[in-house]
Amino acid sequence: MKTESARLFFALWPDEAQRTALTAMTESLPAGLGRHVAPANIHITLLFLGAVAAETRQALEAAATRIAASPFVLTLDHYGYWRKPQVLWAGSRVTPPELRGLVEQLQRAASACGLSVDNRPYQPHLTLCRKVRQPPQLPKFLPFYWAAADFSLVESRSAPGGVRYEPCRAWALRVDVDSTSGPHSVE
Repeated sequence: MKTESARLFFALWPDEAQRTALTAMTESLPAGLGRHVAPANIHITLLFLGAVAAETRQALEAAATRIAASPFVLTLDHYGYWRKPQVLWAGSRVTPPELRGLVEQLQRAASACGLSVDNRPYQPHLTLCRKVRQPPQLPKFLPFYWAAADFSLVESRSAPGGVRYEPCRAWALRVDVDSTSGPHSVE
C-alpha cells in the first residue's frame, strides 16, 4: 500500500502588502532576463523538507506548534546570482539572530521527526528569476524590510502552468508560546 506524501517546506510567506511590493521589485528587473517567479509563489524558504508522509507531517506540525521565536525584521539589501542553477535572488547581508534561531529550531524538529536536514549554513534569499543565463546588469537595489510575524508550512504542487506553492498552516512568531493557541489554517 502506497503511503500518501506531499512535497513540503517551511517558509516566510508574505502578506498581501509585502507580496505587492516584492512583485514590483521583480517586475522592475530588465526584460528578457529570465523567468520571473510567479507572484503567488514569492516566499523565503526556511527549511526544505521534500516528500513527507502524512504521519510525519502531523508530527512536524505538532513540533512547529512548540517553537518559540520572536518576530523580526529581515532586510533584503542586495541582488545575488547563482550560476549553476541560473537563479537571480534578493538577499540579506545580515541574518537576524531570531531568524537563525527559528531555522535551527525547525531543523531540530525535522530531524526529530526522522527527516534528513541540509546542514549548510542558512542563507536567507528570495528567488526573483530562474533560467538567468549570465550575471545581469541590474538596477540599484532599494532595501526591502520584511517584518516577519509568522512562518508557514507550504506544499509544492505540480500544475499545468508549473509548480504552485500553497501555504497549509502558519504559526505566529512569539517568545511565549501559548499551547492553547496552536497553529492556524491558511485559506
